[in-house]
Amino acid sequence: MRGMKDSNYSWLGVIPQEWEIKRVKYVFDRKNEKAKQEKPSILSLARSGVKIRDISNNEGQIAESYYNYNPVEIDDLLINPMDLYSGANCSISHVEGVISPAYINLRTKVGYNPRYYDYYFKIQYWSMAFFSHGKGVSFENRWTLNTETLMNYPVICPPHDVQIKIANYLDDKCKKINKMIAKEQEEIEKVQEYKQSIITETVTKGIYDTEKYKKSEIEWIKEIPEKWKVRKLKYLFKFVKGLPITKDDLKESGVPVISYGQIHSKLNDGVNIRPELIRYVDKNYIKTNMNSLVKENDFIFADTSEDLEGCGNCVFIDDDYDYLFAGYHTIIFDNKSKENNKYFAYLFKTNLWRSQIRLRVSGIKLFSITQKILKEITLIIPTRNEQEKIIELLDARCSKIEILINDKKNIIEKLQEYKKSLIYECVTGKKEIR
Repeated sequence: MRGMKDSNYSWLGVIPQEWEIKRVKYVFDRKNEKAKQEKPSILSLARSGVKIRDISNNEGQIAESYYNYNPVEIDDLLINPMDLYSGANCSISHVEGVISPAYINLRTKVGYNPRYYDYYFKIQYWSMAFFSHGKGVSFENRWTLNTETLMNYPVICPPHDVQIKIANYLDDKCKKINKMIAKEQEEIEKVQEYKQSIITETVTKGIYDTEKYKKSEIEWIKEIPEKWKVRKLKYLFKFVKGLPITKDDLKESGVPVISYGQIHSKLNDGVNIRPELIRYVDKNYIKTNMNSLVKENDFIFADTSEDLEGCGNCVFIDDDYDYLFAGYHTIIFDNKSKENNKYFAYLFKTNLWRSQIRLRVSGIKLFSITQKILKEITLIIPTRNEQEKIIELLDARCSKIEILINDKKNIIEKLQEYKKSLIYECVTGKKEIR
């Protein structure tokens, strides 16, 4: 068994005896020149890799000029020093182009393999080692790894042939793991589509096979069950704005609040409030903003969305909270009756119903969903008895589907953790590659 030594860094642990520890500046050159190109390929750095941006559709932040952007060559290692918390924000570029000077662009010196160090730097994000070296206003705001700190950051230096061997091994293993993850994700998407189809079918056609239908006289659905009614939102709900606050007003504890960001969260299913969606504001808001409190069977809608798909995203208040605020960029649908509105929560999830909103909103990068728009949106309303049966049916079916989805998400999580563990073991020399 080969000898090991202490690296003197807690996040690296022991490393092989013959491996060295150096500083980034001795392994990489930092590329900081200006592109000075008229029509370059604009690159973006995401956790999925370095991509060429399509700026013709005006999506994302558009710069006035890319003249001062940093030129990127194949095998350059790009690092995001501004996001040290959410994941592995570094990647090798397999394309040429230019990227914002906000990113740090590194080029390996002779004798060092960029693919090995791509894996090495991913570990620094995952282990929060980069995060512990960040500086800024707060953890949530401008917490950044400055260039001087990065260039003096410690890196492991195995022999060059070992770097290549480790990189080749991890490329092969990670490709197989990623393929398994992609398969599970594909199955999740199919199940989610199936769930969406069940919801749409049930909330628009009802649950009785013998149902007779009539013309709806509205644009988004041709016919509805004969006993169902059509009414505009403004006749069932009173519209109230959420708290006039920003992210800076949020606290570690206090009165629960749900704002724009939580409504658009992937964790929000629209029919149940999950604990992960709750944030907090100061208790003093109870005295000054009682109108922004919500009650059971109300809805909180986001009043803006960054894409058409998110237009109509909302949270259904499924429980009787002592106090719960609607936060920034929200509109409260204050229930005029005391009846269970969960049928509408399911209806609001359908693309068919949301098509009304999507046709009326305006914007390019940000779509505004105003009270004026919402008040004229129509609802299809089953009898109270059938609403209750629809709720019962969908709760049961969706619950089973969610169990299946969560099982697959757990498989994905375990695969991702295994991949991280494998990378760590290989890159730090704890697993010997022969």
